[in-house]
Amino acid sequence: MTESICSSSSCAQCGFRSSIFSSLTDEQLKELTVQKSFHKVGKGEVIVEQGSSINGFIFLRVGLAKLARINPDGREQIAGIATPNDFVGLLSIFSSKTYKYSIIAIEDSEYCQVDYQLVMDLVETNGKFSKSLLEKFSSVSDLLVGTRLELELRQLRGRVAFIICYFANEIYKDKTFNLPISRKEIAELIDMRVENVVRTLSEFRRDKIIKIEGTTIEILDQEKLKWIKMHG
Repeated sequence: MTESICSSSSCAQCGFRSSIFSSLTDEQLKELTVQKSFHKVGKGEVIVEQGSSINGFIFLRVGLAKLARINPDGREQIAGIATPNDFVGLLSIFSSKTYKYSIIAIEDSEYCQVDYQLVMDLVETNGKFSKSLLEKFSSVSDLLVGTRLELELRQLRGRVAFIICYFANEIYKDKTFNLPISRKEIAELIDMRVENVVRTLSEFRRDKIIKIEGTTIEILDQEKLKWIKMHG
């Protein structure tokens, strides 16, 4: 992990202004610009570790990150994927002094960290900001719970199809993309065995639903994949 100078001279020029910080005054944004720290991490690097102290709000500017928890049996479980312009760590920040999961980059990423106390001061002095923060917290909770429930409704083929459609439609918005997570991580995300994920991807390729070359996936039959996602 490296800390360097942010490419934007002011938080008003990046995703901060169009997210929960849109209600801040110019003076508050200026203070935010001065007090934030900017970091770059490579794929696989840990942004925060499960059990570490919460000392700031993390805003993902570029890249993707997974929210992963180590269960008591030592098995990793992926709770969700954070995308650009996401505030990651919100699910722990008001209920605990430590992170309940790790945040790990699954692509080369950039993020800003804002001092915890600065944000708490803004909560106390800016009602619109407080409301925006609560709305963001609620939307993050709804997304994670909704995704988990959607997966629980499906069998193995439907879950794998759901993940492929998720990356194609929600993250990359392209039928051809480089899958940023391994087969093992897909299995952790959908709560299935790795060998079953590998077999299902092979079946999709054999049936000419998708094309796989290394980490690159191309959706060949979108309608069939969508049908499997809904009924599989």
